[in-house]
Amino acid sequence: MKTETSLDLKTLETSLIETIRTLHPRRVVEVLDFARWLQTQPAVDEFSTEQLSAEELEAEDQAWQAAYTARRDEFRAMAREALQELDAGETLGMVVRQGKIHPQ
Repeated sequence: MKTETSLDLKTLETSLIETIRTLHPRRVVEVLDFARWLQTQPAVDEFSTEQLSAEELEAEDQAWQAAYTARRDEFRAMAREALQELDAGETLGMVVRQGKIHPQ
């Protein structure tokens, strides 16, 4: 996957929040689940500028599917909990201040 190496994190955070605000609450939960999964992946110091082969992309897809399948019940429980908190009004909005995400 080819990406720029000089990314403005503040712009990315702002764009992410603006995009998330347009999503249905259930989709927001999916984004959160995916972000939490990304946190479990090995850290990368810089964005890679390498092109991944079709085999590498397929291997990544299979690894994600295996990780999701192994923890499906846990992910679904987290999603149910998040939706209950959202329905109960127990969630906080997000705002970007000085390039960082903060609760509103």
